[in-house]
Amino acid sequence: MNHDAIDLLGLLYNTSFNLHKVTPLNVSGSLASQANLKSHSTRLTNLLRGDVLRGVRVASEAVEDSTSRTGNLKRVEFSAITIPGSDDNDELRSIAVVFIYEKITYSAFLIQNPSQDAAQQSSRRMSARRASSRIEQSNPYPLLLTRLPASLQSRFIEYLAENFDCHVSNLRIPDRFIMDAIEKHVEVFTPTDSSDHDVQPNRNLQIWLEPPLFSQGVEGGGLNKQGKLQTLKTIQMTFSRADLPGMMYKGNELKQKQGQEGVDKRGPFELAFSLYAYHHMGILVEKMKISKVACGEFVIGAIGDGSGKCKFLLPQTAGPTAAAESVIAGRTHWGGIIPALVHLAS
Repeated sequence: MNHDAIDLLGLLYNTSFNLHKVTPLNVSGSLASQANLKSHSTRLTNLLRGDVLRGVRVASEAVEDSTSRTGNLKRVEFSAITIPGSDDNDELRSIAVVFIYEKITYSAFLIQNPSQDAAQQSSRRMSARRASSRIEQSNPYPLLLTRLPASLQSRFIEYLAENFDCHVSNLRIPDRFIMDAIEKHVEVFTPTDSSDHDVQPNRNLQIWLEPPLFSQGVEGGGLNKQGKLQTLKTIQMTFSRADLPGMMYKGNELKQKQGQEGVDKRGPFELAFSLYAYHHMGILVEKMKISKVACGEFVIGAIGDGSGKCKFLLPQTAGPTAAAESVIAGRTHWGGIIPALVHLAS
């Protein structure tokens, strides 16, 4: 069969994904082996098509309902890919799962923790779920990204649980995680003594603030439920790309001053951001919740139940070539938002 070539890495960028955490996947050998990739590609394709019951084709209602929009399912492909980092040590191994329909393509990515080498960290055990002598290997892929319709996402997660003896849950984004990601993204834009080597951001920074949740009593003495202030909705603040280096310069000044006093553990950007929000808008940032942020590297936010969504953007910078090259040198401890999410899910 002549399969159309698909740019798997291209599917990862400029697309919003739901974020999930996954316990280790148990499978005979490595999930990235060609035998396992081919086997699960065929198995999931047949399951979604409804090719069951001794080869008799039985079309499921879910497939029929969506056929007019997506067309028929052509195939599902499991593929091993490498997500590049700033250097070879920052590369991430991933399993891309692509659902190819006649009119549209959906995708999901299982991403491995770089600090957990599957060959060294795998634990072999007898399968308790199958009465056989086959030894299974634990494959740690803690972060799952899905760009799937709700019904397809549900069936895919069920497939993972049933075939890999794993548990999949929504990845919740802690309040502190988003601010830490902002700090690490903007630190490279701090002005230096040599303007020729200063890196300039190519996009504005947008931050969405929401009032924090509060507990309110339920009539009859029941459990408290979470609520929000009805008089204050979401506040969106935009910092132009031209202002970000100045924000970092001011933040580092504040950091040095407060470092001498030893009273504040906030980063340079958060210090400058808090000062700006208070003086210009009367907002105490520490009393608010950052629900979403958009910058030149990513868009990330938490939806109502705290679970996360993220869009990864191809890294770009504006400025001299020397400045662009210094991005890598300036981020020796920041591999990017994807490794940070992998660490959070682990």
